Amino acid sequence: MGNIGDYWEEIGFSKWKGLGLSGVYRRVTVRKGSLLGEVARYYADDYIIWEHLGDESVRRIFSEWKGEPEVMVHRVLLLGDETWKTNRQKSFRWGFRGWVDLFAFSIGDKPLKRFADLAHWASMGLAYSSNSEGMASQPGGGACGEA
Repeated sequence: MGNIGDYWEEIGFSKWKGLGLSGVYRRVTVRKGSLLGEVARYYADDYIIWEHLGDESVRRIFSEWKGEPEVMVHRVLLLGDETWKTNRQKSFRWGFRGWVDLFAFSIGDKPLKRFADLAHWASMGLAYSSNSEGMASQPGGGACGEA
């Protein structure tokens, strides 16, 4: 899935590496408004990770992941061979500095509702990757504009 950078860029993600993990990342801005205008703004960081070490990576995330100013939630979708029944969370300073929310997901399974959007983008990325590889392997498949 790392070879479809054009797909990830199109939907607002960029490549990301850290803590021995590799995947893509995006930042979503959440604004709260009223009749007087904007009253609050915070961020949600989303990660789709396909290179990790399973339980070892989960332990490392919970011990080393740090909260960031103005980021309320770090949602981390770990792609792999299993889908958890529930998510796992760690809060920073009792939730006042946000939290990290993890969920392991196997493409094709039903995700938790709070991770449905990330699971959708991961599933679509896998389909896009499969289609891209199929096109490249066909005769004339990587050439554009040739008859």
